[in-house]
Amino acid sequence: MMELPPASSRPSRLSIAAHVIVVGSLALSFISGIAIWYGQTVSGETLTPPTWMHGARVIHGALNPVLCAVFGYLVAHHIRYGWALRANWVTGLAMEAIFAALIISSLAVYYADEGLLRSTSIWIHRVCGAALPGIITAHWVAARMWIKKI
Repeated sequence: MMELPPASSRPSRLSIAAHVIVVGSLALSFISGIAIWYGQTVSGETLTPPTWMHGARVIHGALNPVLCAVFGYLVAHHIRYGWALRANWVTGLAMEAIFAALIISSLAVYYADEGLLRSTSIWIHRVCGAALPGIITAHWVAARMWIKKI
């Protein structure tokens, strides 16, 4: 078992660079995901996809490996210390579950043929993506409360 510094030094705290990468990539993914969802709704009504739709898909898809790397970084550094300190584990576990569901559902959205698996994966991906800002906010609020306790 690793030796942990005292909780008051907050070893699970993300650096400024990590914050920028995590929040920036998640925000860009969220915005591009909402754009895709909106574009699919519009193209369903007009039967013609908007011209910007391809760009939104490229941005959203290109962020997938970045977000997988972010998830790996968080597991190896942030989550490992937070789990050992027993800090924010409920909201952290919820975030891990949502991240994992987004990664797995993105594979099915991208690779599955049209049918039940793909359509179900699209909805799982949408619901988890829409829930992510709320759970991140809850995790941040829980972190603020935990910090006040130490």
